Order: sequence, then C-alpha cells, then structure tokens
Amino acid sequence: MKALALLFFLAGHILFAEPSVLTDPAQSASPAAEETPGTAQAGESDVNALFSGVSAAGLTLQFHDLPARPYVGEIIPVTVKLTPVDLASGNIEYTLQNEEGIRIFSDTPRRSVKEDGVYDTFYFLVQSSSVRFPDITATLTSTGKTTEALIGTALSATTLSPPSGYANVLADKFEVINYKTTPYNNESNVVIFTVKASRCNIGDFSIPNAIKQGFESKFSNVGESQMTYYAIIPNTDQNLNFSFFNLKKQRYESLVIPIVVDDDTVSTQSDLSPTDARHTELKIGAAGIVVILLFGMFYWRRNKWYLYISALPMFYIVYTLLPNQNVCVKKDAPIYLLPIKNGTIFEMTLQDEHLESENEVGDFIKIHLGNDKVGWVNKRDLCPN
Repeated sequence: MKALALLFFLAGHILFAEPSVLTDPAQSASPAAEETPGTAQAGESDVNALFSGVSAAGLTLQFHDLPARPYVGEIIPVTVKLTPVDLASGNIEYTLQNEEGIRIFSDTPRRSVKEDGVYDTFYFLVQSSSVRFPDITATLTSTGKTTEALIGTALSATTLSPPSGYANVLADKFEVINYKTTPYNNESNVVIFTVKASRCNIGDFSIPNAIKQGFESKFSNVGESQMTYYAIIPNTDQNLNFSFFNLKKQRYESLVIPIVVDDDTVSTQSDLSPTDARHTELKIGAAGIVVILLFGMFYWRRNKWYLYISALPMFYIVYTLLPNQNVCVKKDAPIYLLPIKNGTIFEMTLQDEHLESENEVGDFIKIHLGNDKVGWVNKRDLCPN
C-alpha cells in the first residue's frame, strides 16, 4: 500500500506542480538559451561568410595568367583555375560564349593538376585587334550542377607591320626539314618542302608572289604542326625566300630554300623540258661511243667478251628510245601534281583521252599531257578495258 500511495503522489506532482513544461513551450527556454536579435544576425553572417565565393556546383573559377598584349594571328592560351582540387579533378564540361575577335583553336583544354588548384587551358586564335575573352561556366558531369559565369575581360591586340616576303604565320618554332625542286614547265619550277612548327596556325601559310601554291598535306596542332607545301616559281629564281614572326624572339626571321633542280620522276612531278631532252641525248651519245669502242676492241683483240660487254650500252640505247605506253584516262578525271592521297588537283580531263604514261607509284600513274606538262592520275580513273 505504501508503494501504491507513493506512485500516486509522484504522478500528481508531475501534473500539477510544473504545468508550464508540458503546456507552455514559449516559457520553457531558460534565460541562458535566449538569443537577442543581434546575436541571430551575427550567426547568419558567419554562415554566409563561410560559404561566400562557392558556386552552386561547389567549384570556383578564375582566370589565370591571361596574355596582356597578344598579336593578331597568334595562338594564345586562356587558362582557368578551379578549386577545390578534389571536385575540380573530376569530369568538367565547359560552356564558352560571347568572345569577340578570337576563335577557339583547340576545343579540348589541356589540364594541369597542382596543389592549389586545377588549371585547364584553352587555345584561341587572335583574329582582330579588339579582343574579348569568353564568358566561361563549368558543369560537374557527376551532379549536373553549373558554376556561376566567369565574365571575360577585353583587351587590345597588336597588328604586325610585316616586311615583304612575310608568309603570314607566327610561331614559337618554324623550320624546314626537307625540300625538293623539279621542273614544272619550260618557264618554272615546282618546290616541294616539309615544315614543322609549334604554336602556329600553319593553315594561314602563304608565299608572296608564287605563281601557284598550296598544301599537299597538313596537320594542325598547338604543340606541333606539320605540312607539306608546294610552290611554283619562275625557273630564274635561285632561292625561295620567305619570313615568319618568331614569337619567342619577338622578331621576323627569314628562311631560304636553295633551288637545286632534281629530275626525280618517281617521287615528284617533272616534265619533258629541253634540258631533260639534252641530258637524255648526251647519255645516249655516251652509250653509243662506248659501243663503238667495244667493237673496235673486238676487231683489234678478237676477244668475244668485248661483244658481250657491248650488249649492256646497246640495251640502254634501245630501252631509252622505245616509246612509252599509252593509257586511256576517263572524262573528268583529276590530274594530280604529286602521286599522294588528297594531293593538289591542277587539271581535269575534258573527255576520254589516250595519254602517254611513264612511271607507276602506288595507285598513281605518271602521264604526259598535251600542254608540255606531266601529272599523276589514279588508276581508278583509267578507262575500263
């Protein structure tokens, strides 16, 4: 009975002695827990300060080491720094817009991860003296969240005043690694050369005053570009001269390709020029003299070995004087300057034509045209048998 009475006593004490704890929450807070309006505002300010500068995606973007005074025609880097590193090291998709006076040269940025951030570098080609860098936003592909736009700044680019002979390219490095010259017709030669370059818009290359010119092959890249180029120039020129602007040295540099005519009918285009005909006549004449001397030695010494040896120069004479075989080339067939894929087309056949052929290189046959030139035709453009 004493225990039951004690239980009823405690229940009544809870219900009637402290009614405010259960029925009046507004009075339940102790004075120590109450906040003044100033204290609440200070706490909210601390939270805002903690997260200031952090985008919705958790990334911050900023430009890094932008070029101050680029040249028109120069390829320039535009680098953005992303933090924090753990988020920035993931897959990021960029949106670039509102740029002016420049165009993107490399869509995929080059990435460098450092302790203080992730650096992504885009490359742009400067096209005018008034430049505005793009507004850039970054999207985390894992979450789809996008940063606030990084607003591009504006600056002025320097326009060059080049000397005569300028080939319209700026580069950190620009070097000719191989070249060759062959006759093109009675008045001109064709020079073929290969170039390697770095940080160069090699597609703008052009030689002033060339009769005809163009790319045989071209590979453009920021790190290293390469091209094979041809230029038709007067055969009175002793050198092919042009210049480029060296970005590292901040000056123009001249390049000289000496004109040494090489009649190599296998690797490049050539023609039946009077000089070539005279060379052939001299070779045949020399072979004929050797034959006469060998016959003379045979009649003097009466040794048949002289007759056997004389067969070699005689065979050369007969082989040289044999006419070339004719081939039928289809109408509208392209005639190429060189026997390479995607080479330069300098003529088209107007009808089915029977033309004199000479050499074969891969899928190409060298043919002689009626205008005292030669070219290369693909075997697929020959008439069916």
